[in-house]
Amino acid sequence: MLLTFLQRLGGVLVAIALTIAALIFASVILAVAAAVAIVLGGWLWWRTRDVRRELRRRNLESTADVERAEGAVIEGEYRRIDER
Repeated sequence: MLLTFLQRLGGVLVAIALTIAALIFASVILAVAAAVAIVLGGWLWWRTRDVRRELRRRNLESTADVERAEGAVIEGEYRRIDER
């Protein structure tokens, strides 16, 4: 009976120790993953800055083209044909 109690107590202590170790390990892994994500995100943001600048320039040019049209309206009509 005493041996069984000591075995159960030892099992509970090992389970608690393993749970704490798993939580610490998971925390470290998540911290490393977050750091890697931040570094890669910063690198990607830095590498695409020229593309963003070019897209912004093109968008401003197309907006200027629309403003130069001075309210021109493109008209059209459509017809719906139901097949029976």
